[in-house]
Amino acid sequence: MIFRLLFLLIFISVSSYAAIEQNLPNTQKTDEITPKELLSLLPDDKLLGDRKAPILMIEYASLTCYHCSLFHKKVFPKIKEKYIDTGKMLYIFRHFPLDYRGLKAAMLSYCYEKEEDYFNFNKAVFNAIDSWNYYNFSDLTILQKIAALSNLKQDVFNQCINDRKMMDKIINDKSLAINKLDITATPVFIIKLNDDKSYVGNGKIKHEGYRDLEYFTNVIDELYGKAIVK
Repeated sequence: MIFRLLFLLIFISVSSYAAIEQNLPNTQKTDEITPKELLSLLPDDKLLGDRKAPILMIEYASLTCYHCSLFHKKVFPKIKEKYIDTGKMLYIFRHFPLDYRGLKAAMLSYCYEKEEDYFNFNKAVFNAIDSWNYYNFSDLTILQKIAALSNLKQDVFNQCINDRKMMDKIINDKSLAINKLDITATPVFIIKLNDDKSYVGNGKIKHEGYRDLEYFTNVIDELYGKAIVK
């Protein structure tokens, strides 16, 4: 199953999030970057693994998406062990916030400059998915607790979740994913040969929704076989 954005908007604070998306000053115009470029490593990407690995996986996810959290708890650790840690695959995580708290969590993640800390923060948020206050969608208590446990001071926390430039960047990145890659839900995985610089149609490399380990193993192993032959 895949979380559909329009479905989720019924349950979240629509007005506040819509207002955020309507005003995007100082962001990159969507016609200034091509789908081909989005399917490659970008300068500000957060990544795990060898940049020269034969396989590339790009995940678009929201830190408040249940099926994203399920993937990161049940499937991703095994993928990391089998493919990323062994140098077979480069992994890139890109934020695609679905609601107000997903946006704030994404903004907070960039306060962790070291990639290890960044991914540990994301992992902690995914692990806390069941602890959110679903009666108040503006409640950021969970994020405050995670930040405190990682020794992030309250004043830094406040600065990070109110950083307008970072908010603009994240929303702009999401707009690019929507307009250039036709991504409207999470999780979405782009899996392709890393050194293939030609534009590949999304239908061949885009995998939507929660998938089990067997599914990813089949996709990655097939691509790895092609990479070895090349």
